[in-house]
Amino acid sequence: MKARSLILFDLDGTLVDTAPEMHKALNNLLLEQGMDAVSYEDVRPFVSHGVLGIFSVVFQDDPQINGDRYNRYLRLYEERLGTEASLFDGMSSVIRALEKNNHMWGVVTNKSERFARPLLEKLGLIDKMACLITRDNVDFPKPHPQPILYAIEVVAFNDIENCYYIGDSSKDIQSAKSAGIKSIACSYGYRIEDDDSKQWGADFHVNKPIEILNVI
Repeated sequence: MKARSLILFDLDGTLVDTAPEMHKALNNLLLEQGMDAVSYEDVRPFVSHGVLGIFSVVFQDDPQINGDRYNRYLRLYEERLGTEASLFDGMSSVIRALEKNNHMWGVVTNKSERFARPLLEKLGLIDKMACLITRDNVDFPKPHPQPILYAIEVVAFNDIENCYYIGDSSKDIQSAKSAGIKSIACSYGYRIEDDDSKQWGADFHVNKPIEILNVI
């Protein structure tokens, strides 16, 4: 029987497909500003890079965190939060299998508490999780190891050899490696075409969620 493990997921692009509603919030903002809408395909690869990453698709004037446009986008996104987001295909089966085998799982994200918790509540996941670590819980976001290390501390999990972090960006893998735990890169998330997830230096690599069960 395998030892009990702690599996920590990145949120956007790894556990949950949030790109559709983030894309629509952006187009709502563009409509308000008299600009043309952009396609989903153009926006999706940048979702894991946060609001400024999404803005880089359409704005050339160096938008600022907490600027008027930035804050307006957050309000538009908040209005749509959880309306179209869903677990990636096969992820429900992964979670059921982890729970059946008595593994612990949680989320470590750079998303703020304002959005992460209500989203996971709407998806019916929050009460199943061992922890939720957001940007508001730490001083340093990923790729710093602090968010992952804090998650391990919160759940009081002492078997570092059986800790895993799963993410869809190089910063996720860097954070896991710096924290001294096993890393799983997923190629199905949000990344630009020439950003090869196999080059991130992860311990394991998966092309779809169900393959996670081959690792754990």
